[in-house]
Amino acid sequence: MNSSTFDNLLEDFNILESWEDKYRYIIDLGKDLEMLPEEFKIEKYRVLGCASQVWFYPTISEQNDQKFFSFKADSDALIVRGLIQILSIIYN
Repeated sequence: MNSSTFDNLLEDFNILESWEDKYRYIIDLGKDLEMLPEEFKIEKYRVLGCASQVWFYPTISEQNDQKFFSFKADSDALIVRGLIQILSIIYN
C-alpha cells in the first residue's frame, strides 16, 4: 500500500468511507516508512511537545540554482509514522 504521489494518496482517502478505515490506512502507510538511521535519533532532531518520540531531519539541496526542501523522519508510534509518510509524499 505505497502511495507515491499526492493524487494517489487523495484518491485512496476518498475511497475510504469510515474514520476507522482511514486510521488503518494511515497506520499501513507508516509501516512503509523507511527507518531513520540511529545517528539521527538524537535529541537535536527530536520534535518537542509530541506525545510520541519523533525525530525530524530536514535538508535543503540545490540543483540548477533552485533550492529544494526534503526531510527524513521517524517515530516510535505507527500512526505518527503514517502521518510522517503523508508529509513525505506531499513535500519530498
